[in-house]
Amino acid sequence: MSSIALLSQVTTNSSFVFTPPWFWLVAGVILCLIEFLRRKVRAKKYKLIALIMGVSALIVSLILWWLAIAWNFDWQYIMYEEFGLQIMFWMGMSTASLIWLRPAFLQRKKFTIPQATEAKTLTEILPGEIGQVLYEGSFWQARCAEHSGVIAPNQTVYILRHEGNTLIVASETLFRE
Repeated sequence: MSSIALLSQVTTNSSFVFTPPWFWLVAGVILCLIEFLRRKVRAKKYKLIALIMGVSALIVSLILWWLAIAWNFDWQYIMYEEFGLQIMFWMGMSTASLIWLRPAFLQRKKFTIPQATEAKTLTEILPGEIGQVLYEGSFWQARCAEHSGVIAPNQTVYILRHEGNTLIVASETLFRE
């Protein structure tokens, strides 16, 4: 009889307690699901925000579980005393990830310059050196395509290509000859 009473007592007592690691795990999964289920509805400026916040919540959950195992404490006795610190850690990690990681995952439009468009030099461009040109109302760094000629200021040049933010230009006189 005592074994049946013990078995009934064990089966009626629930061993699951909703602890902070479980909270952060559930919050992380929900935020990640929101990102994947509502992907096409949101504007581009809001993309990946819920996913990054969800991954941060999952990391907080893993850290709390790891600390509980490493320090061998039971969440039933500690529960939510330091929950404010957990929220600040999650918010800090989410903010840092949004600032530094999110731009790496967003696709940017590639800027292409049409071939042989005109620009006007603002400074003298020496061979192998960088000068400035005025192209479509903006100042750009420019380098001369030919390594022997000097391009004077206030002269029309043609843009051949770009390398990063530097335009590779050729003098107008090169095309007239």
